[in-house]
Amino acid sequence: MAERLNNPLKPVGAADNRFPDPHIKIFVNPDTGRENMYVYVGHDEGRDCFIMRDWYVLWSEDLVHWQCKKSLVRKDTYMPEESINCWACDCVQSPWDGKYYLYYSNAGEDTGVAVSDRPDGPFVDARGKTPILPKGITSTNSYDPDIILPDEDDPHAYILFGSDWTDHYWAMQLNENMIDVVPGTARKVPVYPADGTPTELLGVLRSDQAEVFRYGDTWYMYWAGRYSTSSNRLGPYIFRDNIGKEIPHYPDGRCFIDHGSFLEWRGQWFYAVSHGTETPTFRQSWLMYLHVCDDGTLMLDETIRRCGVGQYCTDWEKIEAEWYMGINGGLKKVELKENGQHAGFAITQEEGTGEAWYPHVYDMTENSRITLHVKGAKGAAIEVLLDGQVAGRTELSADADEFVDLSIPMNNTAGEHDLTLRLAGRVILDWFRIG
Repeated sequence: MAERLNNPLKPVGAADNRFPDPHIKIFVNPDTGRENMYVYVGHDEGRDCFIMRDWYVLWSEDLVHWQCKKSLVRKDTYMPEESINCWACDCVQSPWDGKYYLYYSNAGEDTGVAVSDRPDGPFVDARGKTPILPKGITSTNSYDPDIILPDEDDPHAYILFGSDWTDHYWAMQLNENMIDVVPGTARKVPVYPADGTPTELLGVLRSDQAEVFRYGDTWYMYWAGRYSTSSNRLGPYIFRDNIGKEIPHYPDGRCFIDHGSFLEWRGQWFYAVSHGTETPTFRQSWLMYLHVCDDGTLMLDETIRRCGVGQYCTDWEKIEAEWYMGINGGLKKVELKENGQHAGFAITQEEGTGEAWYPHVYDMTENSRITLHVKGAKGAAIEVLLDGQVAGRTELSADADEFVDLSIPMNNTAGEHDLTLRLAGRVILDWFRIG
């Protein structure tokens, strides 16, 4: 059975898959009324230099099958029509007027903003073809925008931008019209070393685009595989680690992974990132699951980095439970530990009934058998559904304080199926295998 690879993202109908600098968002598709993931990207054409002519959007309902279209073209911006400097962008839906605002980079010089009534565009310049961040508005480069929307702790929106090639990252408050910055609100967003010494660190970790996201009560700022944490969205941040340290680097020391974006959807965290090829000017977008340890460490899976999300092969040695595409009913992802050390992740149900979904399970044989690596309380039950129909069931006959393997024969046809695991009672599922 051939392994199906869904990284890098491959949109239907696109001439190639050279789409870098992904920013991922969840919006309602106006054509279907259902939530889709939207990925806002540029397009690399040059091997020896950056040639980027327009901005694109990719979207998918299942994160396996992708569509693509041009969302913003140069003639609808203040940039020259012959420009090849259509660098990174970000898109948000305004909490004030409900429209979609796309913030786009003119190389490393300045930043514009465009608007649309739809998440997939077409977008048109929103400021009479003038930049929202003109060159020189702060001492850093005015490019690579990341938008931070209001939440329960702060009613304001911010635009984060810049590069530690010059003067690090800066942020400014956005006006509620989303097309103006508030004068006098510019502030540097510092990153300090792990020991907390108030000495700015970023100058020794050269990169550009930063992404800020919130996990629980902790704010993360990410750039080029590296990340830092803070209790405040605008810092100061404390350097934590590099989730790209095991991934190859370019000759100049930069990691193959660069611009990245994070979000939670249906109880799962996702990480989209530019992944290098043979040259740093010819990149692609990859999508992975993100896992967070109890101490805040971010972790990825090599299997999913290679294969992509939302699909599963029955010839894998095991399918980790935390690779689900959705959970409900109180199920949650947890870190496993052995002798106080990290030992992977699992999903757990303390009481009641919850479900975890694993769509697109390929190459199932007729009447397959599923083996589950579980522990829990006597009477805890696991029901297996294929395409919504019950295909098998088992339960723990005694308390299991250590993991045991439970094998369930299934009633199924051969081929591809969507699998749901329904857990009831107190149970922890580490992984499962189908064969």
